[in-house]
Formats: sequence, C-alpha cells, structure tokens
Amino acid sequence: MIATLRAQERSRGHPVTDAREPPDRTREVATDLVQYVVVAAPDQQALATVVPALAELVETGKIRILDLVVLVRDREDAVTVLEFEAVESLAALRHVEGELGGMLSDNDIALASHALRPGTAGIVLVTEDRWAAPLSVAARRAGGLIVAGERIPPSRVEQALADWSEDEQGGA
Repeated sequence: MIATLRAQERSRGHPVTDAREPPDRTREVATDLVQYVVVAAPDQQALATVVPALAELVETGKIRILDLVVLVRDREDAVTVLEFEAVESLAALRHVEGELGGMLSDNDIALASHALRPGTAGIVLVTEDRWAAPLSVAARRAGGLIVAGERIPPSRVEQALADWSEDEQGGA
C-alpha cells in the first residue's frame, strides 16, 4: 500500500529558493539527459547526510534537480510519500536552485518505492545530467540523441574489478 500524494496533488514547478545561477545555465531541459535516481538510507534523518553532496552537484552545474520526493517504507511495508519541504532532514536543500515538481507520476513513485527495503527511507530524484550537455549537443548536431543508459549493478562492477585485479596480479 502506498499512501501517496497523487501526481495532480503534488507541487508543480515550485522554485527552490534564491541560489545564484551559473552564467551558462539555461532554463531549457535537455530531454535526452533526464534520469531518475533512488537514494536509500536507514531512515529519514540519515537522508541529511546526502544533502551536501546533492547541493554541490547542483551548485557546480553537474545536475539540475527536476523533481524530488521522499519515500518512507515502514516495517509493515507501507510507503508514505513526502514532498522534500516536509522532511526536516532535507531543510538544507531549500537554498538549492531549481524548479521542482511535476515529473514523477503516481506510477513512477510506486515503481521507485520497490527499491526500498522495509524500515528504510529514500529520495527519488529526477535530474538532468548537465555534465553530459556537450555530448548531447554533439549528438544533436549529428542528427541524433542520447537514447539509453543504465546503472550497472554494484555487484557486477565489484566482480569485474575483482577479476581485473586478479588478472593484473597474475600477469605481473
């Protein structure tokens, strides 16, 4: 069961207050650079640890936050959806520049909630990967777009790194 704010009840495009805007930033969103990320933590308060890194990514222009909600999955597996302003541990994000809201549907939120284990909390972010803007522009100039991408599961990366390390040690 998900106690959710229905998509139409969620905030739409509300500003996250008064940060300075880098001079090269445009209001246009590069639609081929938008992704979602779910960051899990043991509880709502632990989410505060993520805030400085997230703020730095925005302030340095590496990402733009397009939507952000907090999910809390209790021990009985019920999920509560909260706007970030309602979560005290995320208060420091209120100074970060951006227009938040309207990107995540009810279905998106329900799907993202499956990434959380019972008794945990998470942030669901929709971001524009501003760091990849030069690649997007180059692809568009060539008549194309960035059309796919996927996060590789940590276990596969760890295994590949371990295999690589063994190969390096064996060949030395």
